[in-house]
Amino acid sequence: MEIDLSRIPNKDQWVAAAREAAGRPDDFEAWEKLVQLTEFLPSLNVKTKYPVSSRSPAVERRLVLLAYENLLVNFPLLEQYWVNYATWFYTFNDLAGAVETFERALLILPQSLLLWNAYLDVQLRINSDNAQMLASFERAREAIGYHYLGSPFFDKYLLFLKNNRLVREYHLVLRKIIEIPQHDYLKYFKTFLNLIEDADLDTIKFLVSKSDLKADFGLTWDDLLRDENLRKLKLELRKKFLDLFITVQYHSWKFYYFEKNLSTHYFVPNEKLSRLELQTWRSYIEYVETLNLKAATKEKELSLIKNNISLIDTLYSRCLIPAASYPFFWIKLSNYYLNYNDLDSAKLVLLKGVYLNPVANLKVRLRLVDLYILSSEFDKARCLVYESLQLLPNNLQLFCKLLEIQHFTQASSVSKLIVNKLTEIPKLKNKELEEQFDWLFVEMLDYSCITVEKLAQIFEMFKDKKSPHYLKAKKMFHETYKLDGLDPLKAAKIPQGWECVYF
Repeated sequence: MEIDLSRIPNKDQWVAAAREAAGRPDDFEAWEKLVQLTEFLPSLNVKTKYPVSSRSPAVERRLVLLAYENLLVNFPLLEQYWVNYATWFYTFNDLAGAVETFERALLILPQSLLLWNAYLDVQLRINSDNAQMLASFERAREAIGYHYLGSPFFDKYLLFLKNNRLVREYHLVLRKIIEIPQHDYLKYFKTFLNLIEDADLDTIKFLVSKSDLKADFGLTWDDLLRDENLRKLKLELRKKFLDLFITVQYHSWKFYYFEKNLSTHYFVPNEKLSRLELQTWRSYIEYVETLNLKAATKEKELSLIKNNISLIDTLYSRCLIPAASYPFFWIKLSNYYLNYNDLDSAKLVLLKGVYLNPVANLKVRLRLVDLYILSSEFDKARCLVYESLQLLPNNLQLFCKLLEIQHFTQASSVSKLIVNKLTEIPKLKNKELEEQFDWLFVEMLDYSCITVEKLAQIFEMFKDKKSPHYLKAKKMFHETYKLDGLDPLKAAKIPQGWECVYF
């Protein structure tokens, strides 16, 4: 749908803001200005401002949605802006658009507490089917149910169950909540104790299964017809769950030791986290990972252990919103999956990090190239390197990765690539860059697919160089092959075209 610019109110102001944002796609402030201007486009030049509404002309509504779409293409981690975007669809009576926008956002931020709470609020307004809402709440619980600050979601879920008299589900959800360390843990545990205290012959079945009743307490459902047996069972259940309380509340306190130092929970473009916050995220993650490693010897903490993988997953997801621009955490999560021999997940994490970071943030890209090489996906590795080289054509790290890929796929081309690059760089008349790329003389010594004869020829071709890297490499070459006083072209002959065999 094309936009008729002649129908845009305050056209000159909007066009100027749009051009500024388009010309500086990485400038968040320019995009934010465009979005705010577009939302109040009809009233920019009047004293009393009013936003675009469902009754506004189609062109104004279209511009609001386009402004958000383009901002979020450039800054996909802005949770509140995704919520605002979906809310505008809702405001314009496009319920399908609102739902689709939330689903798009959750593909990028699947464990965002903010997104899920906002999404559920919209669903509660437009969906009166309890079964469908219950499925939505359960889907959300699986995604954010292990969030330390998840009480707004749990409060919403429990209120929905209570208001709709879903007694069984209320008991079961609360039973799951009390196994998870969180900020408001005590509140939920007190509520659960009240359920035990108020239990009758119908609701007691939601707190203990028939098999557990027999195995742990030596009772049957018929035995509970006696008030004395029901009372004793309640006391035993209370004691049993108090043991759980001690364990989980302890870890809730331990988690708070880290949580209190985390002040930034959302992605803020172009802002750096404090050293304290970065160190806290690292220590926090390592603490929870250590709990997982101790799982085999902690039988008494079974409920915590079975949830611990989800706790780790949630913690990484939380960290990778405010700390998305720090390669360390993307690589750390990838390594976590590698420790469990889950190479596919390790690659997917890094691929997401590549998508969410600018090309100049190379560490995640280089690590992903390494994993592609590890899994023999050389075409993917090459494509990623070529894509990066288009924007950074004279980056030494990227060029070295290209050599590594060629080494496995077309080894005979490695020496030619090196010579071509060493010949090309001096033409740029950049002394610092030339000395940097002279590292290739050291690098080429590691490639067994380059014959000794060819190495000697390359050193001879660039014999006028005096850079530290060149001199160091030449010395290493002569010492390695003991060529002092000999003609290197006559020493250690290896048949031309020989290539090493990899296994």
